[in-house]
Amino acid sequence: MKIVITGSRGFIGTHVRNSLQEHNIVEWDIKINKDIKNFNLDSDTNFVIHLSALTNVRESMKIPDEYWKQNVEYSKRIFDICKDVSMLYASTSCVNEWWRSPYGTTKKVMEELAHNGHVGLRFTNVYGDGAPDFMLTSRLNNGNVKYKTNHIRDFVHVDDVVDVIKFFLKRGTFKCDKVYEVGSGVGTKVSDLIEKHGYDVPFKESDKCEMMDNTTDISKLLSLGWTGPKVFM
Repeated sequence: MKIVITGSRGFIGTHVRNSLQEHNIVEWDIKINKDIKNFNLDSDTNFVIHLSALTNVRESMKIPDEYWKQNVEYSKRIFDICKDVSMLYASTSCVNEWWRSPYGTTKKVMEELAHNGHVGLRFTNVYGDGAPDFMLTSRLNNGNVKYKTNHIRDFVHVDDVVDVIKFFLKRGTFKCDKVYEVGSGVGTKVSDLIEKHGYDVPFKESDKCEMMDNTTDISKLLSLGWTGPKVFM
């Protein structure tokens, strides 16, 4: 298959790209000087995996216009160019309470703009090798934990995210629902996780921009035929 991957050099994109080496991969990533604002599509493309996005909830509160441009304006152009092509795109569990942050809002709008055959995957907290430094799992490993909260988070390993993407590559996207929740289906209390890793840090009140609990229901994805996560926190 000829598969286009946007954000191909990012955290998830790198894992996806490495797992699909038997296919003809066309990359779009600013790290290789292929900015998605200039996106185009070869006529013989079989599938598009749109992962390029700005993803930091707190950062989106500071630069909402940049999040809108990247996640909505550029994505709309990609959706329209790929109107008749099978596509997966990265959404987020933040959509379930989208009003809390510009990030969640942009992903909600993306879901509304997607065409038939474009399937949004609402990722929870993805972790694994190469995860961004701002993510909790990365901070646990690099010692940058300053406080703990009462949040409950659904942590899904990047290998399981790749498995979901490969599942849809085989199944196709045109006879599916518009969005699917992608997580482990198991909630973990952030304070318990931090204490388990040996950190003695104070509690902090939760930011209003964040959901208290993003434990997701993956039953719809399981009913479609995905066998479920293989790695648990």
